[in-house]
Amino acid sequence: MTGIDARERPVNSASLSDTNPSALSIQRCGLWSTILAAAVLAGCASGGGEPRLESRDRGSAEVEDLYVVDCLLPGQVRRVGGMTYLTPRRPTRTTVQDCRIRGGEYVAYDRADYRTALNVWLERAEGGDAEAQNYVGEIFEKGLGRDPDYVSAATWYRRAADQGYSRAQINLGFLYEQGLGVQQDTATALNYYRQASGVSEDDLVFRSEMDGEIAELRAQLDAQIAQADQQVNTLQQQLQRLVDERDAMQRRVEEAESGGDDAGAADPEESERLSTELAGARLQIETLEQLFQRARDERDELAQQLSELPEPTEETIAEAEEDRPALERPEIGAAIAGGIDFGRYYALVIGNQEYQYLDDLESPLTDAERVHRLLEERYGFNVTFLPNADQYQIMNALNDLHDRVGPRDNLLVYYAGHGNMSGGRESGSRQRGYWLPVDAEAERLVRWINNAVISDHLDRIRARSILVVADSLYGSTMAAESSALLLGSGQSALTEDSIRAGLDRRSRIVISSGGERPVPDSVDRPHSLFSRSLIDALEENDGVMRENMLFARVAVNVRRRSGGDGSPPQTPEMRPIRAAGHEGGDFYFVPVSDQRTAVGR
Repeated sequence: MTGIDARERPVNSASLSDTNPSALSIQRCGLWSTILAAAVLAGCASGGGEPRLESRDRGSAEVEDLYVVDCLLPGQVRRVGGMTYLTPRRPTRTTVQDCRIRGGEYVAYDRADYRTALNVWLERAEGGDAEAQNYVGEIFEKGLGRDPDYVSAATWYRRAADQGYSRAQINLGFLYEQGLGVQQDTATALNYYRQASGVSEDDLVFRSEMDGEIAELRAQLDAQIAQADQQVNTLQQQLQRLVDERDAMQRRVEEAESGGDDAGAADPEESERLSTELAGARLQIETLEQLFQRARDERDELAQQLSELPEPTEETIAEAEEDRPALERPEIGAAIAGGIDFGRYYALVIGNQEYQYLDDLESPLTDAERVHRLLEERYGFNVTFLPNADQYQIMNALNDLHDRVGPRDNLLVYYAGHGNMSGGRESGSRQRGYWLPVDAEAERLVRWINNAVISDHLDRIRARSILVVADSLYGSTMAAESSALLLGSGQSALTEDSIRAGLDRRSRIVISSGGERPVPDSVDRPHSLFSRSLIDALEENDGVMRENMLFARVAVNVRRRSGGDGSPPQTPEMRPIRAAGHEGGDFYFVPVSDQRTAVGR
């Protein structure tokens, strides 16, 4: 989306409290300095706090209840012999509503400085709890009102990683990959990623495996570059031939207009015919020059991708067969294909087109309806469809998924609509991306939905794999950084072992359009170019498809077709959402025709 003033400070996830932004913003229910009776704690949790969400009028307070916060739950009242005592408080990440109901304290994330968030987790982290240590590391990495402290983040990640906590291993591996707070070391990063997947820590074995994938990628890119070179050379030869023909025709036109050396008067009809042919030749040259430039650009892009691949090492050690634990018996409704239990499939499809305060869009509703039908009919998803959704509807739908989606299930979130960015170097704050619900206003960020808020919900949802598909401005900012090493296998071929490996790890990935707004496809209106390419890829697929295979098909089509009709060029992106707990797993699409559905345990 364009034309929205993003100067105002974001308050979406900051409006959880009316306290001063610089103050310690913690909401409390109860007294923690004395030992409380169980009845008192129960009364604070259920009867003495705010009214339940269902009994309140819809408004900003209702939406705020759906934000995910750091919550410090009260200790448990226990009785040993004749003594009653209160156990230490327990930190967790949950919604404001759930925290209130359970009688906890919570931190208003974006208003708090890092010390406020640390109050929730630090005591447990210093006591050796790996989850708390990881969250402390994330607090330092995010900054929370100050510059990120990557050195401290690495220290806390390492303490949790040494205990085998996979999320901390992923986070520490990313710092090594990027050289943040530690010396950049790709091999160490790869090893931490591998440890998080639960397989061997052997460095040489891991590098050998990566070398095989990198070598295959290099071979594929080399072949594509060779093909692109051939196309460029062919177009260059055709262009030169047309230029020569144009020059010869130009001379003939000049001779016809002057009558030539051997002719008397000029022939007007011949001159007009030759001029028409010359104009056609010039148009052909102009068209061919555009094709030539586009072919060169695609070749250069492939060459850039090749240059960014790490150099393979010389070590080649055969990897032993991995012993994989047998899968549990499938749940009701789980999709099974090729003897593999893929779990159940859910989708949240949002199409925002008719805005109350912003310019309407042309394609999101049509795109979302088509994606909805495809996922439901062709792939067996249980779809929640939100046309023209406001802030509350989107937040409530994300919150509801926490109760519906299980730890072995899959979730796809599709969003088409306005998006925007705020902050950045000019304003002195970190950049934030937003989804804009239909009740969003251009000059007010109150109803804008921060991508970090969406990411918090994706982290809280227990699904094994989550894929976000965003056809909106700044859709990729849900993942603030890119890491090719965190996107799982780069191979296109699927085997039973590779699929099981992808299912063994938690997956949180976003595929975004890369454009400035959902641009209608001039060939097949009213679909956007990105969503049209997505729909085609899903319709044409006839087997198990991994998310990187979907992305490749969509990205190639979008890059080839964008920019030719005067619309801005688009380059789709795929990124891991590390803040939502991505651990290198994969998302798989399984057509209904290939699956059988479990009907019992």
